[in-house]
Amino acid sequence: MKRALLALCLAFGMLPALAADEPPAPADMVVLTVSGLIGKTNRGPLDPKRDSLLALQKVQFPQAFVFDRATLLGLPQGTVTAQPPEFDAPATFTGPLLREVLGYLEAAQVRTTFMAVDGYSGWLDPDDIKQSDWILALSADGKPLGLGQQGPLWLLNTRDPGFKPTDTHQGHWVWALFYIKVGE
Repeated sequence: MKRALLALCLAFGMLPALAADEPPAPADMVVLTVSGLIGKTNRGPLDPKRDSLLALQKVQFPQAFVFDRATLLGLPQGTVTAQPPEFDAPATFTGPLLREVLGYLEAAQVRTTFMAVDGYSGWLDPDDIKQSDWILALSADGKPLGLGQQGPLWLLNTRDPGFKPTDTHQGHWVWALFYIKVGE
């Protein structure tokens, strides 16, 4: 009995230390939610009322990690210079490297799905992610990407001139990105 009581006291005594290892929820507006096969979380299950846009897209998760802009800016950044069809001239896009975001979350190396605000979704395989400098662009030419301007995030990488995506490139250049699911 004394051992059980001692073990219980030790377990309760360690709870604050274990809780300290959990990343805090963001202080500012959430711009990205990531769920699936990730080792780090900072929020609980989907709440259909609070998370109405995710619920509208039929997203469900028992736990996830949510990022605000400042947290994403705190990760290693990359740049992509490109001229997407939506721009009249080439622009320099900046944002965290996708592989750094996934590494930070201790994500499994599996197919990863990206969802836009309008419900469009695409995916990348682990080799796609490893072999290219994909970024989650937060800005173009130093100006934040807002909703209606391909933001809050735009999944981009450097494309060869004349590259046209095919069905095997379904995840390429998802704009208005707000949700990522790691795994099927």
